[in-house]
Amino acid sequence: MRLIHLADADNRDSNVQFVGIGSAPPPTRVASGKAVLFRRYLAASDNGTHEALQKAHGDDYGKALIEGDPEVDIESVGRAIGATNTVYLSASGEVLRVAPRIVEVLFGPDGAERERRDPVETPSNIQDATPVRWGKVRLKRKDAVRRLAFTRTVQLVHVDGLTYQYLHGLAKQLDEADEMVLIGAGTTGRDPLVFQVNGVPWRGFLEGRVDGPRYQLLLRLSNLELKAPEAKA
Repeated sequence: MRLIHLADADNRDSNVQFVGIGSAPPPTRVASGKAVLFRRYLAASDNGTHEALQKAHGDDYGKALIEGDPEVDIESVGRAIGATNTVYLSASGEVLRVAPRIVEVLFGPDGAERERRDPVETPSNIQDATPVRWGKVRLKRKDAVRRLAFTRTVQLVHVDGLTYQYLHGLAKQLDEADEMVLIGAGTTGRDPLVFQVNGVPWRGFLEGRVDGPRYQLLLRLSNLELKAPEAKA
């Protein structure tokens, strides 16, 4: 069960469950009335790489390819590929037996590299003793979709009668105002939301929809602000 410690504008807080919203299934691909299945097959082996062919036949091995197909390994090429494992290689192509040292690279808004450092572990902050709370930033729904790119959405759901009343009330308040409210973590309520250790930091906006006793309380997540390009002179 995934929980978020949430407080509203009146500082009433509760641990509520959130679930992911599944996307619609893609259209079924068919050919001649039958479903299309995708399979992976081995296209080449180590003996078919440029380096191997260059070493065996010289720099100009085009004639050898035409006459003998040395790049085709009859025993391997065309075999179906099942489950695979990740293997790390060095710059010279040797298999690394020990996991490489990970370096965190920080870039500025202009895309230029600013700093290299050891990765900093970022803890999750959505279920701390200090609840995620409503901020002062509120946007009309029509303005929010024009200013922010929402790339993920989760739904807050009730688990009993008390959390139903709590979440239904929040959804009704936002729906009647036709607004989305920014929520934040930390003691100031301004920190971005981190759902798991070393997870992506998100700006979260609550959106409510109510239809009688039914409701939806959606947490829209964004880490990208939409800006109009600068006008060219």
